[in-house]
Amino acid sequence: MKLTQLYILSAFFLLTNCVTVSNQMSELKPAENYSTQHLEVKDKSAMPAQIIFANGETVAATIRGQKNPFHGILTETSITKYFPIYDNTGKTQYINFNLIKELTIKDFKGEERKFVNMGSDSNSLWEVMYEGTKTNWYKEYSNSSYDQSIQVTDYFMEKNGNTTKVSGLKSMKNQLRKLTASKPHLEDMIDSSPTLGKLAIINILREHDK
Repeated sequence: MKLTQLYILSAFFLLTNCVTVSNQMSELKPAENYSTQHLEVKDKSAMPAQIIFANGETVAATIRGQKNPFHGILTETSITKYFPIYDNTGKTQYINFNLIKELTIKDFKGEERKFVNMGSDSNSLWEVMYEGTKTNWYKEYSNSSYDQSIQVTDYFMEKNGNTTKVSGLKSMKNQLRKLTASKPHLEDMIDSSPTLGKLAIINILREHDK
């Protein structure tokens, strides 16, 4: 990573760690106070969101995330541990992920994305990539302790209790072969996908779920 990029990312990280974060439901306002349906939020970092709080209350709200300064896309770690939410007066309050059961956003590219609280299994919200009859696929985002770059860990959780974790140097293709070993014909499908992007993996999982 270039030194200039490292400085900018480090600055973002330091700024977002100098805030007061609400960690208890008692520190939140009633859910309806976070409804922004009648509020115009002009912040370019704002995103519409559907939130299910840990107590089951729901609200159509607006939250703020960070854009990658080089690519203009969402920096996922800016919303997976805690994030600022607007109230109906336009003020923001930072809330911890443990107060959230489910968060659905429309990101800066207009893509709808869902993040869920995995309970004691995680220290942040995980993104739901695919939910099937046999297997669910999630992504966990974290920051590198070296340069604050985004680190991604994939989890394939089968309904029989088995979990396949893919991170670091582990090969996605090798792990998918193990996951789909009961259906050998899927190996050709895995090997024929040069990059194994999101859609390719979803198609493989759909075949596996049949």
